[in-house]
Amino acid sequence: MTLPDGPRQIVAALLAAGVFLGLYFGAQLLWLVALPLATVAYGAFLLLIRRRPLLSEVVLSDRVTAADIAAGQAALDEALRRLAKAASGSDADLQKDLEAIAGELRSIRGQIGDDPADFRIARKFIVNFLPKLVENVESYVSLSALATGPARDRLPRLREGIRAYHPTVARIALAGLDNNFRALEAEIDALGFQLKRG
Repeated sequence: MTLPDGPRQIVAALLAAGVFLGLYFGAQLLWLVALPLATVAYGAFLLLIRRRPLLSEVVLSDRVTAADIAAGQAALDEALRRLAKAASGSDADLQKDLEAIAGELRSIRGQIGDDPADFRIARKFIVNFLPKLVENVESYVSLSALATGPARDRLPRLREGIRAYHPTVARIALAGLDNNFRALEAEIDALGFQLKRG
């Protein structure tokens, strides 16, 4: 049986209390004898009931933990939510571009959930670049709503910068997909080799 550390200690303490009561009332030992025996029983129960590892301790792949994957997926979910909100306040052309970016982000999210090795590919993007990308999109949408007169002339250059995000995000999604293809190709080749030998 495995339990988180807190419940594990509580269960062990309750079992040790049962041992103490059994020794004190059932076997009618003196409490000075029953208490040390119950303490030993508590330690034994802690050894028998294993501690469930924390999410940050579960290593799914080389230097990638379950907590890394969960944090990456949460960051992608937050980015998708914010991009959808920004798209709702923008023109149809930008909405189309933001939906394309969102599609690639959903693809990355699925890939890192399926294969922790893909998280290593996308980690730098998710941690360092994705938050800034979302902030830039939000700032552009806010400025485009406020800009008047000569300030509107500056929007097309910014708009092209936002449009250029899609190919970059698509390359990251493709790198994860390519990693999955390489892994499957290696497994198929290895199985084919084994079948020929067998």
